[in-house]
Amino acid sequence: MASRDTPELVAYPLPQASSSYMHGGNPSGSVVMVSGLHQQKMNCSRVFNLFCLYGNIEKVKFMKTIPGTALVEMGDEYAVERAVTHLNNVKLFGKRLNVCVSKQHSVVPSQIFELEDGTSSYKDFAMSKNNRFTSAGQASKNIIQPPSCVLHYYNVPLCVTEETFVKLCDDHEVLSFIKYKVFDPKPSAKTLSGLLEWEC
Repeated sequence: MASRDTPELVAYPLPQASSSYMHGGNPSGSVVMVSGLHQQKMNCSRVFNLFCLYGNIEKVKFMKTIPGTALVEMGDEYAVERAVTHLNNVKLFGKRLNVCVSKQHSVVPSQIFELEDGTSSYKDFAMSKNNRFTSAGQASKNIIQPPSCVLHYYNVPLCVTEETFVKLCDDHEVLSFIKYKVFDPKPSAKTLSGLLEWEC
């Protein structure tokens, strides 16, 4: 596969206890403040995609007075704890994120403006079907870990090939993966699963 000079998408350090609640023993709120967001490439939906791995997302709001900064209201304080532990200091689109517990108790939809990609600076995700912790059974299936170089894909139609993923990366201007693996499906399987690995 041809390599391209594309900015590093995600680089991750080991999780570290850097937020104030870690030193106090207990998380202290359900709102996260994240700064260092790429202003041209990040919006509410992408922030949701990043944080929904660690808990349900209620609301996301970008701050007008502090460019590249957003507030994320999560389902509970433990979701905040997981998000801070796994996302603080992660490098995304060439910028290092600072993720910490906010002093705000909730996200209020005020000072709404248009982001650089034309989308709204505020979005409510409380009823989103993409929230992954809506029941104990669903939550128990989630694997909590920091961002990594390996993507596990599943529930993919049988017609999908390596070339399909390459085209998907090209269409979204994402550096292509360096390794591709598909797990051998059972004879009765209707979908595929496997792994994609990127260079970190």
